[in-house]
Amino acid sequence: MIQASLFERAHLDNLQKALNVYARRQKVVAENISNVETAGYSAKEYRFEDLLRNASGGAVQGVQTHRNHMPVGRNSLEDTAGEVVEQDLGFDNGINDVDVDHEMTELATTELSYRLATRLLSMRYSQLREAVRGTVG
Repeated sequence: MIQASLFERAHLDNLQKALNVYARRQKVVAENISNVETAGYSAKEYRFEDLLRNASGGAVQGVQTHRNHMPVGRNSLEDTAGEVVEQDLGFDNGINDVDVDHEMTELATTELSYRLATRLLSMRYSQLREAVRGTVG
């Protein structure tokens, strides 16, 4: 039986997950930048995409018919969580390993990705609003 609601087809959960990932990444990058002059600080990064790729790499996806059943196959997007790990860029600024140029690039890239996700989410809500009002042609 196919069970796909209008909201599931709009991928709202995926866009909200993306916003959460980008917000978390912004926090990690901001922490790195704020500690650029802290002796001994180790730069960190937020990894999500690699974990998602590995989680969705399985070809078989089982269906849980009971909440106590063990999941089979790949993880869903909701079940995939990012992790904060230490960067290994091999950079040394004389105080610690924070490369401020790399961090500023990450900051800008993440900000653009966040803006794109918010625009897509806004467009999806607008489409749903138009569909409910009956103004979609």
